[in-house]
Amino acid sequence: MGVTVAATDRPSWDEIFDVVVVGSGGGALTAALLARDGGASVLVIEKDEFIGGTTAVSGGDMWVPLNRHIADKDSRDEAIAYVTRLSDGQTTDPSLIEVYVDTAHQAIGYLEAHTGYRSEQHYPLHDYYSVIGDRIPGVKPFARSVSPMPWPAGAELGERARLINYGPWVPPAEFSFNEQYQGLHTPEAVEQRRREGIRAKGGGLIGPLFKALLDRGVEVRTSTPATRLVTDDKDAVTGVVAGPAGNEKRIGAQRGVVLACGGFEWNKEMVKTYIGYDVQPMSPWMNTGDGHLMAMEAGAKMGNMTSFFSYGVIYEPFAKGRDGNPLPQMMMGLGAGSIIVNSRGQRFMHGGYTYNDFSHPFGFFDQRNPGYTNKAPAWVIFGAGHLEKGIMGVKPGIELSLQGPEGETAPDWMALADSVSELAEKIGIDPDALEQTVERYNYYAEKGEDPDWGDPAQTRVLTGPDTVNLAPIAGPPYGAIQQWPGTIGTHGGCRIDADGRVLGNRVPVIEGLYAAGNTSASVLGCTYPGGGGCIGPSVTMGYRAGRHLAATPARDIG
Repeated sequence: MGVTVAATDRPSWDEIFDVVVVGSGGGALTAALLARDGGASVLVIEKDEFIGGTTAVSGGDMWVPLNRHIADKDSRDEAIAYVTRLSDGQTTDPSLIEVYVDTAHQAIGYLEAHTGYRSEQHYPLHDYYSVIGDRIPGVKPFARSVSPMPWPAGAELGERARLINYGPWVPPAEFSFNEQYQGLHTPEAVEQRRREGIRAKGGGLIGPLFKALLDRGVEVRTSTPATRLVTDDKDAVTGVVAGPAGNEKRIGAQRGVVLACGGFEWNKEMVKTYIGYDVQPMSPWMNTGDGHLMAMEAGAKMGNMTSFFSYGVIYEPFAKGRDGNPLPQMMMGLGAGSIIVNSRGQRFMHGGYTYNDFSHPFGFFDQRNPGYTNKAPAWVIFGAGHLEKGIMGVKPGIELSLQGPEGETAPDWMALADSVSELAEKIGIDPDALEQTVERYNYYAEKGEDPDWGDPAQTRVLTGPDTVNLAPIAGPPYGAIQQWPGTIGTHGGCRIDADGRVLGNRVPVIEGLYAAGNTSASVLGCTYPGGGGCIGPSVTMGYRAGRHLAATPARDIG
């Protein structure tokens, strides 16, 4: 795909708007909404045939300090202290932490006042490091995260409701997290809501934003990839070239272009260049770094490019995605009674830590045995107990096999054996090393201890302080399944100022160019303070970018 900046002669435009937004996730649609409400003419263009980007296939949570549900027990200073500690100096601009804390609750309040979006506190989801709160300033033992409430997409959007993307990773898409905790998502109830077109989670945010834009006369144009930015003789961005190959249009933007078209996790070359090791994406396929490449060609300053939002991936052996390939599931080990080992049969991580910490040990260089000892795939080692319950679609029960629900044969990245040493041979690990690792783990697990993994509280970040997460690996039989590092999106990208304007390498700010979401360097740096540490900054900085564009005079772009 061509990304070279267009020639600087005065162009002839096929269309002209005040603002062109590239992408249709939470940050993109929020930027479009604020710009339109400020009087600007707006066009939203989306590469995919569906709308919603990464937001639509996510849980839809946003980490929002001082939001209306908790304002009476939260504080600005504590929220800033918490993120500052977690980011550990890795933010591109520390002042943006304060901007975020001061603005996030305003952005959510605006959406609730001007669209059909409604939030609720994600009750059980405390700040992710609250279990070690005595060492982390500003952390709170309650949820600063808000979730979308279910929204009647079918009734509000009719046939256009089908345009909101679905993802397989946070099911069911028709029920909120809080409803799931109450056990309301019975198969019958899920089917009923599906027929009615109810959307919750990410769709419960994207749907109301989409409807609000349609009500305001804003076109959201799908299957329209942006391929390059247009600049003038002063290197200001004046528009984009977009559309299917062979049918591209030059679209002028009198006030500016917003790049909010996702990360680069599906671009293997960029992942290799910036992250350095393979990570398995759990996001829409169109996140191939288009916005990053266009911005870099326009002279954008980049930040956080080696970082990404992490999660563990175990492939579902008996389920396929839309592309026909095995379906990646968000899993970090298999919990109590399992361990994760590298190719040397050694433990190198714990599945109980927060998911944003999970994938990074895979890129560790071991100077003792020069090389990347933890290179993916790793292996989850487990015992008969998991097979009795059934895991990853494996047929449960006394057969203790790796058959699928319809008797299917398991793929070669799963293994079963009558002993640990036999299992090691099947998966290509030194038998003595794996036996020693399992024996040591079992010895201490019987006593409820795990001295190889430091403070046990940290292994309960997601599950709570009272969780029992230690149990021996009991067999025979013994099983193994591959574990991969995963990502729900990269979060390096264009460096931005407090209003989402893209900073330049040769100029302080690139006139006419804005960024939000995973196309921008996260204002929270490399950290993830709680549920919604991705979408919260996306929507917040989209809000600020749209507001700034609304106040920006239109330019003469020819």
